[in-house]
Amino acid sequence: MTDNWSCLEPEATTPYAEICREAVEDDEVFKSFKQDPRYTVILEHVSIDHGRRYFNEILSYDVEEELANKFKENDIQGSPTLFDYGNPFGRVSPSTLRYVKNTLDIASFVGEGELSKIAEIGGGYGGLCKTISCLCDYDEYHIYDMPEASNLQKKYLSKFDVFDKVTFHSIPEPTKELDLVVSNYAYSELNEELQNIYYDNVIINSKRVYMILNKGQVSREVFLSRAEKDFDVSVEKILDFWPPNGYLYFTTMVRK
Repeated sequence: MTDNWSCLEPEATTPYAEICREAVEDDEVFKSFKQDPRYTVILEHVSIDHGRRYFNEILSYDVEEELANKFKENDIQGSPTLFDYGNPFGRVSPSTLRYVKNTLDIASFVGEGELSKIAEIGGGYGGLCKTISCLCDYDEYHIYDMPEASNLQKKYLSKFDVFDKVTFHSIPEPTKELDLVVSNYAYSELNEELQNIYYDNVIINSKRVYMILNKGQVSREVFLSRAEKDFDVSVEKILDFWPPNGYLYFTTMVRK
C-alpha cells in the first residue's frame, strides 16, 4: 500500500509536512502557523473576497450572534488573518467562514438524521471538526490524514472541549457504522489505490457522505460511477475559486 497521502509531488508536500512538525514541536511556531507560507499554500488561504461570498451564503441560514461567536472560536489558535465582515461575525478568518458554510450545508443535508459517528478524510488542522461541533453534539469524530498533519490536529484540537471525542488515524484503517463521512478536496487528491482503500474501509461503512471533489489524480467519474452502485448520489457543479483546481463538485450521497 502506498503511503503518499497527497496528489502533490514530494518536493511540494515537504514544506507542508515541515510546518506541521514545527508547529507541533514549537509552541512559538504553533502560535502563528496559520500565517506561515508553507501552510497557506495548502490550507488557510481563502481570500477576503471569497470569504465574503461564503459570508453572504451563510446569511441565508440566519445565523445568530451567539452561534457565530461559537464558530469564531476556531480563530483563537494559530493567529489566522482576520477581516471584518459585519454582523453577526465581525472580525473572522475567511477560511473559518468556509468551514462554517460547509457545516451549515452538512446540517441542511442531514436534516433530522442522527450524527453520532463522523469520519473525515483529510482533516487539515482540525478546523472542520471544531466547527461541526458547534452545531452537532457527536459522540465520535474520526480524522484520517498523513502523520504530520494528524499530530498537528491532536495539538490543535486539544485546545478545545471536543478533543476527547476525536480519534486520529494516520493509516486508512476501517471504521464501521458511520453516520457521515466528510471529505473536502482531500479524497479527490488521493491516488487511485488510496481512493479504493478509503472507499472499502470508510466510505462504504457510512449512511451518508458529503464531499467536495476537485481536480485530482483520478477522474472523479471513476469514483462516482463506483459510488452509484451503493449510494444515491447528487452532484452540483460550481466554478472553483482557484482555476488550477477546475470545477468543484459538491457531492452528497445517501446509502441505498
